[in-house]
Amino acid sequence: MTKDYTNVKLTKYEDFVSILEKVGFMPLSKNCLDFINLSDLTEPEQWHTNLPSDPWPWRVQIELDHKAAYGKLFDKKPGFISLEWYPIFLSAVRRGRSFNEVYSAGLLSSYAKQIYTLIEDHKLLAVHEIKALGGFTKELNSKYESAMCELQMGMFITTNGMKQKTAANGEPYGWPSTSYSTVETWAGEELIEEAWNLKPQDAVDEILLRIDDIMPKADDKKLKKFLGIKTY
Repeated sequence: MTKDYTNVKLTKYEDFVSILEKVGFMPLSKNCLDFINLSDLTEPEQWHTNLPSDPWPWRVQIELDHKAAYGKLFDKKPGFISLEWYPIFLSAVRRGRSFNEVYSAGLLSSYAKQIYTLIEDHKLLAVHEIKALGGFTKELNSKYESAMCELQMGMFITTNGMKQKTAANGEPYGWPSTSYSTVETWAGEELIEEAWNLKPQDAVDEILLRIDDIMPKADDKKLKKFLGIKTY
C-alpha cells in the first residue's frame, strides 16, 4: 500500500477519513518519527477557522462517528487509530491485561489509578469533572497530565465526545470540555474480543511492518519512542 502523501492537502473531513483508513493510524501533528500526520496533510491557515475545511474539529467527529479512536497514542502526543487497526494496537499495547493487572505489576502511577477508577465508576467524564472529582488543583496539574498520558498511551482510556460545563443553576457556560471513557466502553465487545484473540507479538510485528511500508528503515530508537510499546 506504499503511497507518497507528500503533496496531499486535505480540505474535506471525508477525505481525511479515507486516508486514515488506508494508512491505519497517524498522529495529529509532527512527531519524533516524522510519520505521516494530519498537520502535514493540511495547510496551516485551515486550522481553527471553524470552516468545514478546519481539521481541528475532525478529531472529535471521527471518534463520534466511530471510525477511529483519538487520544495521546503516539510519542505521548495525540493521534488516530482506525477501527481496523484498533484491535491490533490494543493487543500489542495491553497484551490482554486488565487495568488492575497492569497496576498491580507496578507499571502505572497512583494518580492513573485514581483517574481510571473515577472514569470507570462514572462511565463518561469530562476534563473539568475529572479534575473536580479527583481534587486536581493547579499545583497537581502536572500529575494529572502525566497520569492522563499514561492511561491513553496504555490504551486504558480514550476520548469520547465533548461535554458542556454547567453552572449551579443548570445553565451551560464556557467552551465544551473533552470527555473520556474506558477503552472497553468506547470500543465495544466486538473490537475488544478481536484484540484478545490476537497474539500480542504478531500484533506488534504487524504494526512495525505497516510503518516500514510507509517509511522504510525508520530509526529504531525513534520507533520505540513513537509507539511506546513496552513489549517491542
